[in-house]
Amino acid sequence: MPQPTVKRKRKNISVRSPFEQLLKSVRKTGRVKESVEGKINYIIQSVASELKVDVCSCYLMRPGDVLELYASVGLNEKAIHDTFLRIGEGLVGEIALKRKPQSFANVWEHASFVYKPETEEKKYHSLAGVPILYENVLLGVLSIQTKKTFVYPPETMNLLQVVAMAMAEILYESVKNNLEQKIVSGHQPKKIEATRLIPGIAMGTAYVHKREALNAVLASDSDKEVKRLETAIQSVEEEINQLLVKPAVSSEQSAILETYLMFIRDKGWVNKMIKAVQDGLTAEAAVQKVCREIVQRMELITDTYIKERIHDLQDLANRIVRRLQHGKPVVKTKKLPRNTILVAKSLGPAELLDYDTSRIKGIVLEEGSQTMHVVIIARSYNIPVISGIKNISTLVLNGDLLALDAFSGFLYLNPSDEVQDEFEVRLKAQKRLQARLTQLSGLPAVTKDGVEVSLNLNAGLQSDIMNARGASFDGIGLYRTELPFISSERLPDTVQQTDIYKRVMLEMKDKPVVFRTLDIGSDKVLPYFENQTEKNPAMGWRSIRITLDRRAILRGQLRSFIRACAGKSLHVMFPMITSVAEFLEAKKTFELELKREKELGHPLPIEVKIGTMIEVPSLLFQLEELVKVVDFVSIGTNDLSQFLFATDRSNSLIWERYDVLSPSFLKMMRYIRDVCYQAGVPCSVCGEMASHPLESMALVGLGYTKLSMNAGALGKVKAVVRSMNQSETEEFLLRHLSDQTASLRALLRSYAIDHEIFI
Repeated sequence: MPQPTVKRKRKNISVRSPFEQLLKSVRKTGRVKESVEGKINYIIQSVASELKVDVCSCYLMRPGDVLELYASVGLNEKAIHDTFLRIGEGLVGEIALKRKPQSFANVWEHASFVYKPETEEKKYHSLAGVPILYENVLLGVLSIQTKKTFVYPPETMNLLQVVAMAMAEILYESVKNNLEQKIVSGHQPKKIEATRLIPGIAMGTAYVHKREALNAVLASDSDKEVKRLETAIQSVEEEINQLLVKPAVSSEQSAILETYLMFIRDKGWVNKMIKAVQDGLTAEAAVQKVCREIVQRMELITDTYIKERIHDLQDLANRIVRRLQHGKPVVKTKKLPRNTILVAKSLGPAELLDYDTSRIKGIVLEEGSQTMHVVIIARSYNIPVISGIKNISTLVLNGDLLALDAFSGFLYLNPSDEVQDEFEVRLKAQKRLQARLTQLSGLPAVTKDGVEVSLNLNAGLQSDIMNARGASFDGIGLYRTELPFISSERLPDTVQQTDIYKRVMLEMKDKPVVFRTLDIGSDKVLPYFENQTEKNPAMGWRSIRITLDRRAILRGQLRSFIRACAGKSLHVMFPMITSVAEFLEAKKTFELELKREKELGHPLPIEVKIGTMIEVPSLLFQLEELVKVVDFVSIGTNDLSQFLFATDRSNSLIWERYDVLSPSFLKMMRYIRDVCYQAGVPCSVCGEMASHPLESMALVGLGYTKLSMNAGALGKVKAVVRSMNQSETEEFLLRHLSDQTASLRALLRSYAIDHEIFI
């Protein structure tokens, strides 16, 4: 297919004649007095005409996760409204499933292609499509096809996304009323099951949080929109900087604002938004489009910690949109009832802080998990939180009475008098319990028989450290360094990295920090990095394998560690090490950088400790050799259990089949501990196993005295440690390590209850 020539003006504004004509046609749609179907037909006819494609089709979502062929130019007219695809079925279904733009050069050779005879599409070979999304709600798919075998260029794909955003505005208004009417007018359950995030109970008046809606998607003056965008970004950055110097700003607020500055100062992110404006979007739509693209990339990552930074990015994007629409800083103007239960589909941390938190007694989310920043902020205010209730923001209306039980995981909508009376009694008991837990926070993590256990923090942002200030911990046992690499549109240079690590060291003062080198690959894909498609990426080219092959990346990061820790102790840990030889190769690289810094006359760390994570079972067979060359080891139980049991932990069919509390896994953990102990090498656990009360009891019982976990688990694990006897638990465990059972979980739970151990 012949493509239009791309010309550029001095202001770097792209001028594409057919593209510009198409956008003008789409803008006219808002003035066309037609039905929704008439407007959609007008748009797809314009797309087919201006792009000179043989087919343009619109598929809409229908109940039951089915896509209906709603409108088409080029396919058989009789197939319209009579052709259906399930989500994931065919190439259009795959676009809907993955929610991202895709182009296919020869559809007939693609394994996912499904032929629908009624469409008579045999003669068409290439296909490109984009999802039609409105605030992350999938409304349908826009697709184009040609007879030639052809890969559509990025310019065409970008244009289709712009058109799809305009279509989403039209389509959403037509389905919104029906959707809300269906949910609100149906039978409203009085008791709804939910996921517990922060324990506690609350009762109060519902207030439904809504995000800003776009006033317009397509712009008529790109130059003007670029200036609006740049002004808004600069204003938000100035606003954040002004807030940071105010003494009234809490550590939690400061931490969130620091995270936002990291995003907003990323030139790659800003340039992508400017490019989207130049492609025809308004400044507001460009912010949302680029944010959505980054979110889609981050959603592919199975690492829970990184996925949960999605809400921070969405929060910042919404803040910029609000500045664009209102032209002034975000202020706490939202008046809430005295006892408010805040209800939202999702919620960013800064969005929560825009409210008067003294009036918020509970939070109900559709999407949420324990390590989200907004949940961490809520925890600092002792606000109970539940999540996982589908369509909660439309199910609940402003003014509804809600009773939230985040111990059992239930929400009571307009509860009866009996339920209200019960909650009044429990609220009084909750106040007494919180007073007792506050007393525990200042006490050391020591078992009843005097064994001291070091409790450390897993972190990946400075805000994680600041949000954990209310809890006592001994240091950072795992600092993940990949988030700035993943969120950026280009590789962070040495200066940027040094600044990040230096701020972490300043925040921690004299407490130790263990920096893990870059752990990318597998599901952690960098946008600026050439990634090859792998059939099994979890066991492919990832982590230390990438950085040893791309040695400049590793050396730059190690150099940043050394400079950030000048005059202090430096602890560096290499991930995904499979052999002693691999560790020595990585260690040699560090030593070269240390020598180079010394020759340049730069100040050096006063102490250096080099260690490795134990995540790959092959390393266990060289453990006795490994402990002779490392300063410390840390066990990543997430990957180690996955590889040991040959279990895909993202596969819901099998993720609960194998248990880290099985005799085989516990026996392996005991072996690692014994070898390290005999060699005098410190050994810690930084995987999720250390974050759960029952599992942490087992680890301490096996002899582990250094655990690293997320901030939310510190208090619970300390309660476990202080309520257990280490030697008695060890004796009990050793008696059962040879049991022929799938798991010792039930047995350990009974032991904990019998011995009054807090689990």
